[in-house]
Amino acid sequence: MADPHDHLFQLVFADPIHAVPLLRSALPAAIARLIDWSTLTRKKATQRGRRGRKTLCDVLFAARTLCGRRLLLYVVLEHKSRSHRFDALQILEQVVAVLRTHRREHPKDPFLPPVLPVVVHADHRPWRSPLDVRELFDLESIPTALHHYLPACRYLLDDLHQGNPEQLRQRALTVYGLCTLSMLQYLPPAARTEPAFAAWLDAWADNQREAAALAETMAGHDVYGAMVDYILTTARLPGPTVQRLLISRIHNPAMKHKLLSTAQQIRNEGKAEGRAEGKISVLLRLITRRFGHLGPHAADRLQTASPTQLDRWAERILDARSLDELFAD
Repeated sequence: MADPHDHLFQLVFADPIHAVPLLRSALPAAIARLIDWSTLTRKKATQRGRRGRKTLCDVLFAARTLCGRRLLLYVVLEHKSRSHRFDALQILEQVVAVLRTHRREHPKDPFLPPVLPVVVHADHRPWRSPLDVRELFDLESIPTALHHYLPACRYLLDDLHQGNPEQLRQRALTVYGLCTLSMLQYLPPAARTEPAFAAWLDAWADNQREAAALAETMAGHDVYGAMVDYILTTARLPGPTVQRLLISRIHNPAMKHKLLSTAQQIRNEGKAEGRAEGKISVLLRLITRRFGHLGPHAADRLQTASPTQLDRWAERILDARSLDELFAD
């Protein structure tokens, strides 16, 4: 299942309409002025590195520069809800995959195009990861003569944690862009208690009303629905409490219906997941008693199995003579 934070970010900012204002407000002015934003085009998120190995970017764009020969420029737009020490290494892998894919698609080009990695950090915790692959090396213990040969790949960090709600509002974002970033940055910590969640809803009520109004258009309906899904999925409060607070602030009948139907779908999925977890637990105990300790491959198969597969294996467990026989398709 996709991470709900990444899913919302990708859904909204894969659209250049929302991505352009985000990038223009995040990049240094000197860089933003170099890009012909009218040429920003979404590319496939899955790029292929060495030997065709797949590397996934949250969002990938291509654009042309305004200067000189109107060079091709790739922009990797990545969302992070928390930092890890080796994030810069992941970004380097994405950049290399983009360049290798470009080489396959343009084998006659004598030069590689520039790739600009941008990381949007939305979380209540500070960003602690190095911004350059070079900073992952213990430079003090490495002889100076070797420093020149160490790889370097720097990404631009758009750190929402460093700002405040007023600064976020001052960025020239689209309605859905602002609504998305306000959710990613401020909703998760607020959705733990009813007073904090109600305060968050009230603080961003004007933006949410604008988003709800856009939901009446064909293009806006799906995005707004995804935002409602995100609230219901990530809130740690009881479902009825979240629904009550949301419905009291939603005036659009269609969106009220969407909220209620989504809430019911999430409850049904939760029940189904609970039943599947119960089946996995029982099967795990039976398999361990019959065949001994499960290796990681067998355990992974159990955790990723469909309900139909779990039922099939439960029927076979008493007669199967080996794990291979039990898991045979």
